[in-house]
Amino acid sequence: MASKHSDARKSTPKVDDHTGFSSGVQSPNQRLLKPDGSFNVEVRGLPWFRPSDAFEHLIKMSWLRFIFIVVTTYIAVNTFFACIYYFIIGTENLTNSIGDNKWSKFLDAFFFSSQSLTTVGYGRVAPVGTAASSVAALESMIGLLGFALATGLLYGRFSRPNAKILHSKNILISPYKEGKALIFRIANKRESQLVEVEVRVTLKRNAIENGKEIREFIPLPLENPRLNMFPLSWAIIHYINESSPLWGKSIEDLIHDDVEFLIYFKGFDETFSNNVHYRISYKADELIWGAQFILNFEEMPGGPTVHYLKKINDYENVELPKVAS
Repeated sequence: MASKHSDARKSTPKVDDHTGFSSGVQSPNQRLLKPDGSFNVEVRGLPWFRPSDAFEHLIKMSWLRFIFIVVTTYIAVNTFFACIYYFIIGTENLTNSIGDNKWSKFLDAFFFSSQSLTTVGYGRVAPVGTAASSVAALESMIGLLGFALATGLLYGRFSRPNAKILHSKNILISPYKEGKALIFRIANKRESQLVEVEVRVTLKRNAIENGKEIREFIPLPLENPRLNMFPLSWAIIHYINESSPLWGKSIEDLIHDDVEFLIYFKGFDETFSNNVHYRISYKADELIWGAQFILNFEEMPGGPTVHYLKKINDYENVELPKVAS
């Protein structure tokens, strides 16, 4: 009679049908999640001009790029109106324009434009005539609307709840209990307090079914999928026992099956009183076989616990126990 362990090894692992990715394989060695956690999907067929998406792009882009766009737009708008004042209306219709050459006169027009756009109006230079006054009035209205939009974008960028999670560069196969486990480590990169945190891990691998290569998505049971509080680094552990899809597998097997570990994190941010989410993935070639993480925090006598985020990737090579597969 077959043993219980034998039955467990023969059992078909549960398949996760809720990842949102296709089970069909069209291109081998394709990563489903990019290193930054975004989906490795390029959407085509969308209209070129999508004003409804502009707000989302401006909210999500990096601060450096956002500041560059704001400054460039500000200079471009002022240059556009300065050209109108200089080439069409003429600087003679701007009072107290003291430029004695073409460049100086253009600068007078440019700085008058910036004063009109921001509604500062120092008073030295003022429009004369209907044409100049009309352009200045239009520019002031555009300035009010533009700065209101910029203020809204700044508020949206500061108030948007998002998780800044630091994760280990590699995922490890480490000794655990009487056998071994798949382990990676994450930490909160901000000083904000995250509570009620949860992690789910799904293994993606390629398999052959009815002569066709397909993707299988298998949820991995974790030893510690939830934490009430998240003050330090968190080592997420999947124990490799007989029911694990990693049981009896070597690193060569995982690379051959194009294995990717899809990780989804969510928690509650007390600062914004909102849920935050984070996604990462590890490919099989990012797996270190026979290693364990080095402790990256220490307790100071009579003081706080010191948490070293820069040591989250630190590990040491160890010998794995011999487990019969």
